[in-house]
Amino acid sequence: MCGIAGIFNYKNTHSLNPSLLRRMCKTIAHRGPDDEGFYMNQRDRLGIGHRRLSIIDLKLGKQPMSNFHESIWIVFNGEIYNFIELKKELQAKGYRFRTTSDTEVIILLYEEYGEKGFERLNGIFAFAIYDKNKRSLILVRDHFGVKPLYYWIRNGRVLFASEMKAIFQDDSVEKELDSEALNSFLTFRYNPSPQTLFKHVKKLYPGHYLKITFEGGWEMKSYWENIPKINTRITENDAAEEYRRLLTNAVKRQMMSDVPVGLLLSGGVDSAVLGYLMQKNYSEKVKTFTVGFPGSGDYNELHDARSSAQFIESEHHDITISYKDYLDFFYRSFSIIEEPIAETAIPALYYVSKFASNHLKVVLAGQGADEPMAGYHRYLGAHFISKYADILRNLPLTMITKFLSRNERLKRAAYVSQFSGELERILAVYTIFTPVQQELLYNDYTKSLNTSMDEELIYRLYSQTKELPDMLSKILYIDTRMSLSDDLLLFNDKVTMANSLEMRVPFLDIELVQFLESLPRSLKLKGTQRKYIHKRAVESWLPKEIIYRRKRGFMTPMDEWLQDDLAITVKEILMHKDSACKRYFNLDYINQLIELHKSRRENYQKHIFVLLSFEMWHKTFLENNPIGVKCL
Repeated sequence: MCGIAGIFNYKNTHSLNPSLLRRMCKTIAHRGPDDEGFYMNQRDRLGIGHRRLSIIDLKLGKQPMSNFHESIWIVFNGEIYNFIELKKELQAKGYRFRTTSDTEVIILLYEEYGEKGFERLNGIFAFAIYDKNKRSLILVRDHFGVKPLYYWIRNGRVLFASEMKAIFQDDSVEKELDSEALNSFLTFRYNPSPQTLFKHVKKLYPGHYLKITFEGGWEMKSYWENIPKINTRITENDAAEEYRRLLTNAVKRQMMSDVPVGLLLSGGVDSAVLGYLMQKNYSEKVKTFTVGFPGSGDYNELHDARSSAQFIESEHHDITISYKDYLDFFYRSFSIIEEPIAETAIPALYYVSKFASNHLKVVLAGQGADEPMAGYHRYLGAHFISKYADILRNLPLTMITKFLSRNERLKRAAYVSQFSGELERILAVYTIFTPVQQELLYNDYTKSLNTSMDEELIYRLYSQTKELPDMLSKILYIDTRMSLSDDLLLFNDKVTMANSLEMRVPFLDIELVQFLESLPRSLKLKGTQRKYIHKRAVESWLPKEIIYRRKRGFMTPMDEWLQDDLAITVKEILMHKDSACKRYFNLDYINQLIELHKSRRENYQKHIFVLLSFEMWHKTFLENNPIGVKCL
């Protein structure tokens, strides 16, 4: 992987500032420690820069790269897994290649097909193309948003980069909190594209390109019109056979590299099957890496991962991190993640990525298996709530939750089942702070600013699911394009690239996802069995004790910690006289959440972690105080 950045003063007459572009690239040097390069065009007041992590074509893959006539230039972050097939097609049309890199394929694919060519890329990517003849800049993000791409457009200027910190190298970029985005963050615990918590800094939608011309015209458009249709005729045996074929091909493609490829191995089936296929197609022992915590709680999967590694016959490495290790990184993680994504797995991923980076540059990971195949508990709940909505609305679920107050799934079911509209129910499935809770949380100042975009953010994708027959299939479609890209994949990219480690995700191979989205819901969720076709298909590869283990996935003992000393620390941070929470929220309500959780009368782990994440992000970016208050 790499880092990209650029400036385009398309309607601003100020000349290009080369030193600003160099500073932008310097801030993302961790994404590409092997090399850097720049292309600058003062006529069009445009400059693009690149930081390189050398994976393919180590000698000739330097960027920025151009076509033969130097009329098309590119900076590219990612990997194109089908570039060899595309290259052969272009060679048949008469194109000649000067390198063996996938970057040159993108350039010539654009030269031949224009923006229509982007749909044909199977890979993970964020890139910027400068078309010299058309005097236009095109920003492009991959189908599922594995690679991030931020942009800022104001006063006739565009700045873009793989990370926001590069954009903030320009002093004219304001760090202003977006009140609409704050509302969405409290709802989702992350910000869906195009939002960030900064008012004028945006994320490019997955599967889209943004084209800006020197004359000031611009176009935001999806390059991938893929509306799935369900194949109701496929048999279970045929589906399992096709799944095995496509997953095998995906792993083979994504092991393509001029350097060794390892695996982040959890205790579950997803990474285990990747390890099995990697080892089957690899002449040497695959290196696998796992992280865990002291103790034997439900959060510790070291034993399960070691068992999987023994079956795969990999060269296994694991580390254990302490409570102190976890918090040490958590408090400083926001300068890396840049968005206050409230996921407790982030520090664990950081330490295992850092550990793996001492051994190699590229790893595969099991991310992306759950969303297309209904792997999470919430999918089971959403399905049954949708199926029995009328019955559930007549049951006294709210009253029952008073007696089972720590049962988060039951409380979510009670909340979701009260809505009659499908779109409202889908939004309710995602909600952390409900509108009632947000009303209690906001102080008078924040209430005066509050406007909600939550339903609109969901509707953008929901409107594309008209061909899907049930609510669960619609949620899976939305999750694969929203919560994956802007939550899990976003922090996966930032954390691994902070350690100069490229992470690839075979379960998000384009051909594989297209096939999965054509399957009936019954082959994904069968009874109470989640990821049914996945587990059914790999029974010929893995023992059942690995396939049907309880899912964990780098879990942490956060619930326990918030019932102990961490609750005291969190209260000191959030209730501090100079806290951001005091500025925007009702501290009495926050204190109530902490005390109810600490005393085990309620389960507000997610709510508290959302608030703590926001507080630490605010200190890092809006107060320039990444360490936080003195009690830390």
